[in-house]
Amino acid sequence: MSDKSGHSIGYAMLAGVLLRAFAGGRLRGVTWKAGLIAIVLATLYGVSDEFHQLFVPGRSADPYDVLADCVGATIGVAIGWLGGAARRWGILGPSS
Repeated sequence: MSDKSGHSIGYAMLAGVLLRAFAGGRLRGVTWKAGLIAIVLATLYGVSDEFHQLFVPGRSADPYDVLADCVGATIGVAIGWLGGAARRWGILGPSS
C-alpha cells in the first residue's frame, strides 16, 4: 500500500467517525451540512499533522498528503451519505 492510499483510508475512517458523531449516530441525521463539516474538520486535522511534521527531525510536510487526506475524507463521507440516502429512500428498513 502506498503512503497516499494509507492517508486516504485513514482519513476516510476519521471522516466517517466524525460524520457519525455529527449525525447523532443515526442514518437520518446524515445531512450535507454534517458531511461538509466532517470533511472540513478531517482535512484541517491533516493540515495540522503536516504542519507538525515540519518540526519533527527526519520528517517533512507534503501537500499531496493533505490532498490524499481530503480525498479520503470525501470518500468516507460519501459512503456515509449513501447509507443515509438508502435509509431515506426506503432501501434500508426503518430500524437502520
